[in-house]
Amino acid sequence: YELSKIKLEEYLVDTSSRILFYVPAIGVWEKFVAGMENEEVLKSRGMAVLVNAVGVGKLHTLCRKYLAKLTKTDENSSPRRKSVVDFASGLIVGLSSYSAVLYLADVSLQEGLTAMPFAMTFTCLSGNIYGRFNDWYRQKFNFPPILNK
Repeated sequence: YELSKIKLEEYLVDTSSRILFYVPAIGVWEKFVAGMENEEVLKSRGMAVLVNAVGVGKLHTLCRKYLAKLTKTDENSSPRRKSVVDFASGLIVGLSSYSAVLYLADVSLQEGLTAMPFAMTFTCLSGNIYGRFNDWYRQKFNFPPILNK
């Protein structure tokens, strides 16, 4: 019972971390640059919360762990090496999850084509910032960080 409780808590921490970091920022872009109507932004951000809640939030952390292990990157690695791991995990998880969000939110093709490049750029370029945020957030709930102590 204790192990399943810890796994659920860790899942909730990783999921809420990704929701808190990405959902608001991408919503601002959707509204003011992609030109989505308020209802579309609310639907998109709601779908983003849903997509993250069904596993993408945790998947991002697992992807970071896997890529770190694959590349032998740890907390003692150079900032550049950590950035590559975070960039790659952001690209992998961001592309698949945001595509699903746009599809489920039923946004127009034009709005999707405007929103997608920013979301991917933001997800990739902020990968290291998110990685540090995720590690800090995990520590606040007594879970070990992935790359940054």
